[in-house]
Amino acid sequence: MSDEENDVFSGSIGSQPQMVNVQPAGTMMYVEKSQIPQVLGIFVMIYGGLGLLGAASSLIGVFVPEAGTGIPSWILIGQTFSGLIVGAATAYAGFLIFSYKKKGIWISLIAIGCGWVFTTIWTLLSRDYVEQNIAEGSGGEFDGLGDIIAGSSAICGLICAGICGIIVLMPLFFANHGME
Repeated sequence: MSDEENDVFSGSIGSQPQMVNVQPAGTMMYVEKSQIPQVLGIFVMIYGGLGLLGAASSLIGVFVPEAGTGIPSWILIGQTFSGLIVGAATAYAGFLIFSYKKKGIWISLIAIGCGWVFTTIWTLLSRDYVEQNIAEGSGGEFDGLGDIIAGSSAICGLICAGICGIIVLMPLFFANHGME
């Protein structure tokens, strides 16, 4: 046998063990995550669910034309599909916010903005039909009322979208929001 096979350990024994790559001990503090993202996430999911129901309810005018307002079915179907997309995106964003994901806030803001744009477009496209329905009963006294309704809807919608955007951004205003 050679000497290498008999040597198991080599070196000298010191009185003090040496530590390598040890971080200095610091104070660990546990900070509890804020509950605001979870509460807001639930509200955003409810809002998205109500948006889905509202979008689906606009199909009543397609299947029951007597209950409609004289708006063509292609506008109602377009409103339904755009409403379903925005409602589903909002509900998904609410789930992400509930799960402390910052991506949910941005998806929610995009959905709010797209919802305002879609609502404004569909209101502008349907203003003539609404004006015709009003004019039938009034004898033409309200010419231009559809434009006023469409413009005021766009302005009020922009204000409401801004307020909703600020509410959705609320978790980022707090120091211990815990969003990832």
